[in-house]
Amino acid sequence: MLYRLIPTFLLALSLAPAAAQDEQIYPADQPVVTNLWHRAADISPRLRAVEAGEFSPDGQYAVSGGKFGYEVIKWNVIDGTVAWRAAHESEVECVTFSPDGKRIASGGEDLTLRIWDAATGAALHVIRLKDAGLDGIAWSPDGRFIVGGDEAGNAIFFDATSYQEVRRINCGSTINSLDFTKDGLRLIVGGNIQTPDANGPGGKRYEGFARVIDVATGSVTLSIPRQSGSIKSVRWSPDEQLIATGGFDNKARLFSAATGALEKEFSNPLKIEAVAFTPDGQYLVTGGHAKAINFYRMSDRELALSLPSARVEYIDFSADGRTMLIASEDSGLLSCYLLQSDVQARGNYQQIADKQLNNQDLKHRP
Repeated sequence: MLYRLIPTFLLALSLAPAAAQDEQIYPADQPVVTNLWHRAADISPRLRAVEAGEFSPDGQYAVSGGKFGYEVIKWNVIDGTVAWRAAHESEVECVTFSPDGKRIASGGEDLTLRIWDAATGAALHVIRLKDAGLDGIAWSPDGRFIVGGDEAGNAIFFDATSYQEVRRINCGSTINSLDFTKDGLRLIVGGNIQTPDANGPGGKRYEGFARVIDVATGSVTLSIPRQSGSIKSVRWSPDEQLIATGGFDNKARLFSAATGALEKEFSNPLKIEAVAFTPDGQYLVTGGHAKAINFYRMSDRELALSLPSARVEYIDFSADGRTMLIASEDSGLLSCYLLQSDVQARGNYQQIADKQLNNQDLKHRP
């Protein structure tokens, strides 16, 4: 079976230093995915939902944000134990680590962006927002900026040292998702534009948008064609040649990052909440209301694997691609999975092992 429990000691092995990225150690035709643990990450009397979950830069920890319990929780990835808990005054919508892993930022419906000491959970700073709560958050790769996407359609740049607002760019009605390029020079934001419509939900019409922002100037350099229904998730491909979107029109899409042209569309039976690429670029992974985690091969852009799951709200991968984090909307679960390697079957296990161990196998020492 591809989907089964695995002992904790194997997870410890998975958290060891990875082989170089140019060494293909995962199966190229179909991923082998193993569940490591499920944890209740949102506790409330009636409803439970985890709005976001992300790995620390070193992959040793994870952080989650709860919708109904209002908690930010830091987790030890090795065994799924809680490192610490902290709380907002209302729903937590988004969480992220600083690039050096020393701080955590979280935002939510209490009109705050909160900064926490990642080691202890101590509150370092609270930014009081003026207009609307945050739905998305991203920390620039150079550590200089924390950018929040709010429910008024603003991408708000905060200095990550002084915590002062330095720029505000309005892109629509709500920003749900943000993602920086690796060099931090571009930021993609996705969300919705709302217009009056007597026949729409709540008397509104929702159109999804995705826009690329030049971080230096604040100008929009690329706009993806509008889509029916809100865009809930946007991501750059690892080589930054593609942009992936997922939204409430039940579709995930791939666009050219150079031109904005549509390259591929993946249809699902229900709404999509999350998209993410595996760090090696072999797969696009999607999840949402259909209670499945879908892996699409980038080589032929076909479905490679569909894993049963609770409703998916957020997907993240550790930097080395070995572990996957799933935040679930309807169960309050945070789930961690292992992507198993295929090195022995490919006959190159010894080559990679020798390089990684640097020929220091203690069994052969006198």
